[in-house]
Amino acid sequence: MSSNTDNSVSGTTGWKPSGSPAPRAAVPNFPGPVGPVRPPTAARERKPALAALALLLVAVGVLASVYLQMQAGNRVGVIEVTKRVPQGQQITSAEITEVMVAEDSNVNYVTWAQRGLLARYTTQTDLVSGTILIGQMLTTEPSSNGSASTMAVTLKSGQFPPSVEVGDTVNAYYVGPPLGSSSSTTTSSNNDVSTLLSSTVKIVDLPESGGSSLGSSSSSGNVFEISVDKSVVGALLTASAEGDLVFTSGAGS
Repeated sequence: MSSNTDNSVSGTTGWKPSGSPAPRAAVPNFPGPVGPVRPPTAARERKPALAALALLLVAVGVLASVYLQMQAGNRVGVIEVTKRVPQGQQITSAEITEVMVAEDSNVNYVTWAQRGLLARYTTQTDLVSGTILIGQMLTTEPSSNGSASTMAVTLKSGQFPPSVEVGDTVNAYYVGPPLGSSSSTTTSSNNDVSTLLSSTVKIVDLPESGGSSLGSSSSSGNVFEISVDKSVVGALLTASAEGDLVFTSGAGS
């Protein structure tokens, strides 16, 4: 009786479960693997200390480069002796050259810009080729042998090289009427003679141009201050007074 009752309640014949099982979820159809699968890797560890060190090294390199450039710019032209100069002698322009050295306030270099002042000084000691000239090597005292004399002579335009400079060593010639017989004279076409008086005349000071160029035709006379051996002072003064003194470049020629 109970079975009929159950069947009538359910409205159907035979036993039915109280609930249907949940439907199975559909399995997605993934395509097969196309390549090897890379395993996951750990995130890289950041190292701020190394980055800071790299930046510091870059900054140091930049500063070093700037410093070297600044040091290279702090150079000055100084005088280097190119020939041996004995003690007590003047240094001429033919015996020097310009070299660049690092500027140093502790060294009393004689700069290239001061080369025109050398005629006022003599050497304190023997100087050899390659010597960098400093102030302590020079003195204003006269030559040690006492044979040199400073004097003034007057020359006309055309009687000296236009390019002559302070410190140059030049030849001094008498060019005029014959001064008696001499085996060292050379007679010119106008009967004037040319006699070498000295090959070691040093130019101490140049004449002032007075507004005109040195040796121009407008200059009636140009007064040179020179240093010569005392033995030729009289001959040079006489030739200068007579207007027959001539300077030529290339001492000893």
